[in-house]
Amino acid sequence: MSTPLLCAGTAVGIIDIGSNTVRLSVVETLPGGAYRIRHEQKVNLRLGARIRADGCLGPEAAEETARVVADFVASGADWAVGTWLAVGTAAVRQAVDGPALLRTVMERTGLTVRLLPGEEEARLGLVGALNTLGEPEGYAVDIGGASTELTRFVARRVAESLSLPLGAVNASARFGMLDRAPASSVQALRQELEERATATGWLRQQPGGVLIGIGGTVRALSKLDRKRRGYPLHGVHNYMLDPTEAVRLAERLAAMTARERQRLPGMAAERADLIAAGACLLAWAIERTRPSRVVVSGSGLREGLFFNHLLADQPEPLFPDVLEASVANIETCYTLPAQRAARLGALAAALWEHLGPLAGAPAPLARLLPAAARLREVGTAISYYDWEQHTFYVLREARLYGVDHRERLLLAAAAAYNGAGRVREQLQPYDAILQPGDDRLAVRLGIAAALAHALDRACHGRALPLQVSTLSSAVRIATGAPPASGFTPGALGEDFRKWFGRALGVVPGEATL
Repeated sequence: MSTPLLCAGTAVGIIDIGSNTVRLSVVETLPGGAYRIRHEQKVNLRLGARIRADGCLGPEAAEETARVVADFVASGADWAVGTWLAVGTAAVRQAVDGPALLRTVMERTGLTVRLLPGEEEARLGLVGALNTLGEPEGYAVDIGGASTELTRFVARRVAESLSLPLGAVNASARFGMLDRAPASSVQALRQELEERATATGWLRQQPGGVLIGIGGTVRALSKLDRKRRGYPLHGVHNYMLDPTEAVRLAERLAAMTARERQRLPGMAAERADLIAAGACLLAWAIERTRPSRVVVSGSGLREGLFFNHLLADQPEPLFPDVLEASVANIETCYTLPAQRAARLGALAAALWEHLGPLAGAPAPLARLLPAAARLREVGTAISYYDWEQHTFYVLREARLYGVDHRERLLLAAAAAYNGAGRVREQLQPYDAILQPGDDRLAVRLGIAAALAHALDRACHGRALPLQVSTLSSAVRIATGAPPASGFTPGALGEDFRKWFGRALGVVPGEATL
C-alpha cells in the first residue's frame, strides 16, 4: 500500500475523459486560495475513433476507460487527493452507450463522472484560458478529439457559442485525412463546417481581434511553429501564432503523409496522423473569425474545472486581475511574506509614477514593476546565493499569467536585477522575442525594483508615503519614516545616476525637498 505524500493543503484530482486522450491533473491547494500542479498523466484511448456504425463504443472501450481511471485514482492517493472532478466530453456525449460507459467507470472506481454538454465544455475551456491569459474580448476555439467548440466572449464572459461534432480524431477518420489528404477531403470537411455554422452570423461580427486556441491540436501546431522559427523560449502558453502562417501550415500538413509529418521537428509521434484534420479545423476558425492574432492557451477544460471549483463562492469563476492573481499565487507557493510583498509592490508603483517618464517607458509596461518588486526574492527559495540567477530562472519558466512572452522576460530580468551587465547576459538569448531597447528598459525597471527593496529595508517597512521631487540634476526621495542611520544608496545610487541621468538622494519625510 502506497503512502500519500505530505501536502500543505488538500489536493484536487481532475479527470477528463476526452475523445483522444484521458487525462489526469492533480492540483495542490494552499492557504489563501493558492495552488500548484503537482502531477499529470495521460493515456491515448482515441474514443472518438472507436464509435461503431451502430453508434456505440462497446463494453471493451468502457472497460479500458475504467482501467485508466482506476489507475488515475491510485495515482491520486499518492498525492492525497481529497476532491475529484471527473467529466466526459464529446465522444462519450455522442455515443449511444456513453451513459453506460460512465456507469462502468463508477462501478469500477467509485467516481461519479459528469457528462458535459457542449456549451458547458466551451464555457469551462474559456474559463481556463481567460484566468491565465486575461484577454477581455474576442473568440476562442477549442479543438478536441470529437468536437470543436467555438465561442465569442465579451468582457470576459461567453456571448455566443457553437459546438460542432467534428474534432481531430473523428474528422481524420471520416474525411480520410489520417495520411495524405486529397484536396477533395479538405474541401468536404470545410463544406460540412460551413453548413453547420450557417446560422451563426456572430462569427464575423468582430473581425480583427484575438482568437484563443485551446486543446492538444493547437498546442501541437504551436510546437511545430516554434521549431520552425527557432523560438528561444520554452512553453506554448501565450505563444502567438501568425494567422496566415497557421493556415499555410494546415495546407502543408494535409499534403504530407503521416510518416512525413512524423519527421517534422516538434511533432509528437502519436499525433502525426491527426494533426492535418485538426489544423484544418483551426484554419477554418481563422478564416471565419479573421483574427489579427492567434494566442495559444496551455490551459483549457481541466483548468476551467479547477477554477470553477476554487472560485465557487464567486458570481463568476474569473480572477478580476490575472497578473495580480498569478503574482499572489507565486508568492504563496514560494513562501514570500505577503504583507512585505504588498508593501514592496506599492512602493515600486509609487516610485515609477515619477521614474517612468525619466525612463521613457511605455505606460502599459508600468504594471510589470510592482510584480518585479514583489517577486525579486523568489529565487532565494532555491538558494540565497546566486539568488538573481534563480529568480530569473523561476520567473522565466513559471506560468506567470497575464503577461505575454516579451513582458515575462522583462519582468524576470527586472526582478533579478544585480547590475546592467547581468541583465544583458540574461536577456541576450531572447533577442528574437524582445524589441530594440528592451535591455535598457529592463535595467531601469530593475533599478527601481531594487530601490524599492532598499528603501523598505532602510525604513523598516515604513517608507510609505513617499514624496518625490524630480529636478534637472537630481531625484530627491523623502520617505515616510527616517532611513536607518548612515543609509546611502551606494552602488545603487551610481546605477541610478547612469541610467536615469540624475543623482539620487534619500531623506526623511519631514525634511525639505
